[in-house]
Amino acid sequence: MAFHMKTLFGCVSAISLICIVFYGMNNLPSTARCPTVERKITSTRNLKFDRADILSAGERKADQTEYRFVNISSQPENLPSLKSQKPPKHQKKQTCSPTNHVLFLKTHKTGSSTITNILNRYGDKKNLTFVLPRQKQLFTFLWPARFRVSYSAPLYNFGANILCNHARFNKRPMNYIFPKVHSRYITILRDPVSQYESVFNFMHFAKPLGFKDEEDPLGTFLKFPPPFQEIKPLMKTTLALNLVRNPMLFDLGLDFRYFQNVTAVKRYINFLDKEFDLVMILEHFDESLLLLKRLLCWELKDILYFKLNERQDKQKQKVIDKEVREDIKSWNKADFMLYQYFYRTFWKKVKAQGPSFQKELRVFKRRKEALSRACLQKGNFLDEAYTGVYVKGYSLKKNVPMRKRKLCENMMKNEISYVKYFREKINNQVKKIEEPDEYLDDPKNDWEVASDLEHDPILSGVGSADAAPVVPKPDSLQGGETKP
Repeated sequence: MAFHMKTLFGCVSAISLICIVFYGMNNLPSTARCPTVERKITSTRNLKFDRADILSAGERKADQTEYRFVNISSQPENLPSLKSQKPPKHQKKQTCSPTNHVLFLKTHKTGSSTITNILNRYGDKKNLTFVLPRQKQLFTFLWPARFRVSYSAPLYNFGANILCNHARFNKRPMNYIFPKVHSRYITILRDPVSQYESVFNFMHFAKPLGFKDEEDPLGTFLKFPPPFQEIKPLMKTTLALNLVRNPMLFDLGLDFRYFQNVTAVKRYINFLDKEFDLVMILEHFDESLLLLKRLLCWELKDILYFKLNERQDKQKQKVIDKEVREDIKSWNKADFMLYQYFYRTFWKKVKAQGPSFQKELRVFKRRKEALSRACLQKGNFLDEAYTGVYVKGYSLKKNVPMRKRKLCENMMKNEISYVKYFREKINNQVKKIEEPDEYLDDPKNDWEVASDLEHDPILSGVGSADAAPVVPKPDSLQGGETKP
């Protein structure tokens, strides 16, 4: 008996020693029975150090308090640490998904027409729904009025994916159509000196303002600008004159009353910084587009472009006198503050992208130049931007392959052409939902085509000997002359 007890004690000790080696002291069961029967141990190499996985439901519940105080640093050396473990496949970092809800606040003379073309092409390719102006003859959302929901054409419950035509910023209705939770708000700015010169000359401000006959209309206007109360009535007949001062901030929604209030301007700039996910800079257009591509999780091919709506060389003021430049800055101080602020934030965003940004930028420029060589003829060509207003255009090479021709043609298409195209596209969608042609006008819509339920009128006298005679057919239906 003593021999058997010694033998049994030895076996228990051996089993306990094996359990200590495999499980450590913290996991040693209270009995001498090793738990290999209840949970199979594969190998320490494949063992995941997650007590919630290896314990049964009952053991998990009983072990909750102890688990909170597990010291990871005290793990046996042959077990992998939590930090060094690779996460399961389903926990790997997800790649971003393309954003298909974009509000682009289109500012004047800032390269915004090119951005609009990019958005139009992307939306058309993905069959997205565009928010379009309600008035069929207009291509803006009743600019210069602030945007309102009622200014947009009915969406027919199709949803809203992209807005990219001229609209003056208005937070509440825009946030309603494009909820911030899943939409991206973008816009673009330009150096206020070159932007204002472009606006002043492209919009022909000199004529309504009375400076048309001056040798230097822009410079003379800035030396002797009329008071606001004289310019205001002119704005009703020449809507573009709403851009006569701080045009970029006007497009972005700031009222005239705040143009000379530095505190209000600073607050509004901070407000815009919270509203917009990306403010691009024309002077660094390719960098801006690459930031846009990364923000929206698009592909490089989605942001390829040809410059659109560029003024003819003869319409550009070759040299802006230093004094005129300073006067432009002084007249548009609020716009200058706006541009300086977002110029700084722009480069912070670029820097945050890391070294891969510059590498991708070089690839983008090479692809853009290669596409231009493949698509475009060399020469001077014009395109009608608006009625009677011509800008630089392009002509397509005759030998462009068919698979590339459609892309090249779309990259040359201006916003007016796209608005017309999208209107027709929505109309066709609506027709598919609506019933076919009105039945009342259908010549085949005739109940005589079948006789199953033919009308059988009850005429008095029919089927009875003593009944009254059959009702005679009215004279009006006889087809002959009426009896006297």
